[in-house]
Amino acid sequence: MAHLDQAYLKDIIALLGAEQFVPLKNQFIVDCDKAAAALRAALAQSDEAQVKRQAHLLKGVLGQYGAREGEAIAARLAHGLPSDWRVVTQALLDETAMACNEMAALVGA
Repeated sequence: MAHLDQAYLKDIIALLGAEQFVPLKNQFIVDCDKAAAALRAALAQSDEAQVKRQAHLLKGVLGQYGAREGEAIAARLAHGLPSDWRVVTQALLDETAMACNEMAALVGA
């Protein structure tokens, strides 16, 4: 299952060219990694406010490249933590990691 909108990404790459896309790809990975690290720390500390903040950040980052499942999970957390927020947070971390792996595989390493 694709965690990023592959058709959308192909259109962006075709429009910009692979060389111009690489910095965008790298920034996506940096942003996801940074937010995921902060989210993991917030989860470990049961910091609900920080979970919501990082989920909001990831919602935007993931949404830019069509990571619809991750974006939906992030929105669920950002707009009010559900009773199972720890499980949902882990699902967001998993989706984020898979989206980053897909992005890293695009246009070379």
